[in-house]
Amino acid sequence: MKEVPTSMERAKKRVACLKKFYNHLSIYIIVNILLLGIKAYFMGFFESNGLEQTDLSKWVVWNIVSTPVIWGFFLAIHAAKVFSHPMVRKWEERQIQKYIDKEENDATQF
Repeated sequence: MKEVPTSMERAKKRVACLKKFYNHLSIYIIVNILLLGIKAYFMGFFESNGLEQTDLSKWVVWNIVSTPVIWGFFLAIHAAKVFSHPMVRKWEERQIQKYIDKEENDATQF
């Protein structure tokens, strides 16, 4: 039989989830600032050498632009999971409690 977590355990779990999200967000911001700096440097390098439309410059632009977009999509999913609406969390808790109760009732029958 599985125990229902206490308020302290739920609070610790919530804080751990928030901490993971804020770490993810911090790394996202730092990496994307670095990518913008790299893009500015390389674009300046390409333009000063007359290499504006080379395949390498297109590749650099594509990778530097696509990384924040794709990573941002996954960051948004992470945020939605961490900061889900209270009604969703209450529904989840009710469902969990329902299955716990059902499991306990089934166990007492044997």
